[in-house]
Amino acid sequence: MASGSSAAARRLLLLRHRRRHLVPNHHFSSSSADEVLDGGRVKIFDRDLKRRHRDRAAWAMRETDPLVDAVADNLLDRLEDCRKAFPSALCLGGSAGAVRRSLRGRGGIEKLTMMDMSVDMVNKWRELESATDDGPEMNFIVGDEEYLPMKENSQDLIMSCLGLHWTNDLPGAMIQVGVEA
Repeated sequence: MASGSSAAARRLLLLRHRRRHLVPNHHFSSSSADEVLDGGRVKIFDRDLKRRHRDRAAWAMRETDPLVDAVADNLLDRLEDCRKAFPSALCLGGSAGAVRRSLRGRGGIEKLTMMDMSVDMVNKWRELESATDDGPEMNFIVGDEEYLPMKENSQDLIMSCLGLHWTNDLPGAMIQVGVEA
């Protein structure tokens, strides 16, 4: 029995040794040079690649998507539980178009600003918005969720529908929108 367990241990060591040479060590380090952004923050997601994916998604996007519409509807249902009205709202990236379609006067939103890091996505939203005249006053901004181009306390409500999961610095984004992280 002892020789069997020592043989298994040798095989395990051999596999570990081979694996170490097959996969470069920097793939396991969170502090490698290609994963650190300016200011020492860790880069998990390639924001430029995300923007390019959003550009491509704008061209492939249908006017409605049942899954995204259901998520946006669920998000906006929560506004009905609030007694407060939110006259000015910002919707960060993700599925802001679905939020606009599902809004239907909820939350007392009179002015909705839709922001995405993709110019093509923002242009697509503008194009779809020009087809409808109902709903709140609309504004469109090209910007990054990690570096909000908004003045502090300029919005009554900030929401995101399927957009913040690509953010490298989520606590930093929450601080910018006024949430204590």
